[in-house]
Amino acid sequence: MADSPERPQMVAAMLLDYLHAPVVGFYFLGALTFGICILQKSTLLSWKRRRIALPLMSTILVTYIGEVLYYLGQSVSDPLYTAPKHAAIHCLGSILVWGCLTLQLFRAKSMIWHPWFGAFILTLLFETTICILTGVTLSIKHRYNNIPLSLSALRALFSIGLTIDGFLILIHQRVEAGTDEEHQSLLRAEASETPSQNGGPKYRTIDIDDDGDGDGDSEDGDGPEADAELKKQQAKRLEEQGGWFGYLKSFAVFLPYLWPKDDWRVMVSLAIRFIHLIQGRVLNLLTPRQIGIITNKLSSGSGVMPWKDIALWTFYSWFNSYAGFGVLDSFASYVVQNVAYERLTALAFSHIMRLSMDFHTNKDSGEVQKSVDQASSLNQLIELVLFDVCPVLIDLVVAMWYVTHLFDSYMAFIILFMGVVYIWLGIYFTTLSQPARRSYMEKQRGETKTVYESISNWQTVSYFNRVPYEQDRYGGAVKSTIRAQYRYLFRSVGGHAIQSSIMTFGFTGCCILAISQIISGQKPVGNLITFILYWDTMMSPLYMMAYSYRHISSCLIDSERLLQLLETKSTVTDKEGARDLEIKECEVEFKDVGFAYDPRKPVIRNVSFTAQPGQTVAFVGETGGGKSTMLKLLFRYYDVTGGSITIDGQDIRSVTQASLRDALGVVPQDPALFNQSIYDNIKYARLDATEKEIHDACHAAAMHDKIMSFPDGYKSKVGERGVRLSGGELQRVAIARVLLKNPRIVMLDEATSAIDSSIEERIQEAFKKLRAGRTTFVIAHRLSTIVEADIILVVDQGQIIERGTHAELLEKGGKYAELWGKQTAGNHSAVPSKAPSTAGEDDAKPELLIDITPPAAEEQGEGATASGRSEGEGVGRRKP
Repeated sequence: MADSPERPQMVAAMLLDYLHAPVVGFYFLGALTFGICILQKSTLLSWKRRRIALPLMSTILVTYIGEVLYYLGQSVSDPLYTAPKHAAIHCLGSILVWGCLTLQLFRAKSMIWHPWFGAFILTLLFETTICILTGVTLSIKHRYNNIPLSLSALRALFSIGLTIDGFLILIHQRVEAGTDEEHQSLLRAEASETPSQNGGPKYRTIDIDDDGDGDGDSEDGDGPEADAELKKQQAKRLEEQGGWFGYLKSFAVFLPYLWPKDDWRVMVSLAIRFIHLIQGRVLNLLTPRQIGIITNKLSSGSGVMPWKDIALWTFYSWFNSYAGFGVLDSFASYVVQNVAYERLTALAFSHIMRLSMDFHTNKDSGEVQKSVDQASSLNQLIELVLFDVCPVLIDLVVAMWYVTHLFDSYMAFIILFMGVVYIWLGIYFTTLSQPARRSYMEKQRGETKTVYESISNWQTVSYFNRVPYEQDRYGGAVKSTIRAQYRYLFRSVGGHAIQSSIMTFGFTGCCILAISQIISGQKPVGNLITFILYWDTMMSPLYMMAYSYRHISSCLIDSERLLQLLETKSTVTDKEGARDLEIKECEVEFKDVGFAYDPRKPVIRNVSFTAQPGQTVAFVGETGGGKSTMLKLLFRYYDVTGGSITIDGQDIRSVTQASLRDALGVVPQDPALFNQSIYDNIKYARLDATEKEIHDACHAAAMHDKIMSFPDGYKSKVGERGVRLSGGELQRVAIARVLLKNPRIVMLDEATSAIDSSIEERIQEAFKKLRAGRTTFVIAHRLSTIVEADIILVVDQGQIIERGTHAELLEKGGKYAELWGKQTAGNHSAVPSKAPSTAGEDDAKPELLIDITPPAAEEQGEGATASGRSEGEGVGRRKP
């Protein structure tokens, strides 16, 4: 009866012993994670500020170690003594937690302090309560000579001091918040690019390079330099969204594309995947357990074959393998991935193709292509979290419980301690090897760049006979890469070796503990077999955590690319309710049009003119004057910033882009073709065109005979962007495409600049037929090609300075007459020579490539310097 009042207090003390370490540990991790998620600021904590906290924490850690050594000593000196399990687990767990906290506080410079302060308060509450309850349960004569109680009292006392010091640090930080230069944002741009130099926690944006194993840069090929801007944008987005919760929520826009509810295939596949997830967790446990049951029956000496148990083990193994339910899960996974990939890539590609020209002129083609190719990363991210990480966490919890069931909680603690050390070593050696990793990746990219430059510039190498030099340069790059790789591998492989050793010794220790219990008759031998088979299930979470971190980081980077791409808005869009363009007479009017690529520098200023139906309007002037920009505005690659452009009285901003561009035909100065056949490239203008219509268009463009001279005729491949064709052939193919399209409005941007005079005559005849009943705009530097234009507009610095017919402009004697005089006079040289050239000598004397005129000649006014000439004179080099 005397013991009855003490029993509830003893039970409470035991429960607190078991709960103390997990509560403190999980609180610290949770508070730290929450602080990072909501972007709390980390603060630089000087050594002066830590001089009280670190000794107190170290002392508390020593008391836990001392209590464990006391229990161990008692067990050695008295074989009948059994240490109280709750107290031993309390000490072992606290050693693990406080060891990590003390080491982290010692190593880190910047930190979020409230997780430490909260851990101090919890320890004070737990230790004080445990000390009181333990003291009450002991008799008076045993209270003052009980070593564990004395150590518990010391911990409670030190916890008071630690809590007070932590509170003072917290108050000091809040007082100085916003004024102390030591206060640093978690998402500083520097922090997102530079690893921690002291090995402390790196609170920063995603860095796919942290693992140090090559899965980051080697896959993406762009490295930390190329991702630096993306990480800064991530940091900015995190701040705008209020932290990681809002940031990840922004990806919810992709859910309808990842898991479409209206697609029964995806829904069925997801159901199969979830069923496989559940059965995998169950069978991971039942399969090794069944082997243990078989072993126990065999060791009993009954001499009976356990067929039923063997059959169950076989069924469990088969059903949990790829040959069982795994094959269905594999097919279901492919269905989900492929549907998501199809929808996301279509979304990304469609969005890119609908963006305006300002995006396409400034884009990084490689980055955009990567964004489209890696659209499936979002699906991989969700699958990784749901079907890889979550099962691993479940397996980890179940494993800890099952090992405790098989043997005791000491076994579970050994595994937990080993896991924490394994993960800590991984983080430490990753930080240690990161600089060498970055250096290795830089050298590898340099090697790739060297070989690419040499091969792509093979002609230049051959021109200067530099093959030996390029061989030496590439060989040096390879050697440099190998040296950097060895420096990286020395640290990385060494870390993996130490981690592997920890796993080996941990496994050995667990087996020794299990064998000792089997020898003493506490556990059957089948439990050991079950444990050995279950080992991989327990250890896979440790490997998966590192893999998941790498993969999740990489997927977030890839997904961020896609998200930012889709958030890029087109500057040219169809207005709500826009109608199709209706063309009746093809009258085009520019009304006070103004435009600027950059508001600080206008390109087009107050341009007004009207192109009547069937008229040909020509633009002439110096390069950079704004001629091509006017055609781009008409095509609505850009929207005017002032005035308006109308077609038959309809503002082109009020009609759909598709109908506008259907009505326009363009022959650019530098046509680009697909790497397909000539036939396919010409048919691209009108997909329903017949073969005869395509041939007729090529006849009209004076290209048919040339095409038929090729070995494969119309089936000849043109190469990337048409590199296998000459400049003149490219332009004629482009002209044939426009002739085949047969548009109502035609725009010719130096359409015959690369075509000789004899071919040009035939094309001009085709253009005359094409212009009949159509409005045509022509940009020409070869003035002889536009003498029959109805209106010639002379453009200079974005303004029309002259307008009229060829004869009218010559009669005015202005800028146009000057350009015409230079071309017809045969002044083809834009660079002054020692002796003045005449029109008849131009063809006989080669043009000087370099200005070698002495200064004296320049002073005498014999010629202008190359920099002093207008670009219009350079255009005059072309033969009319």
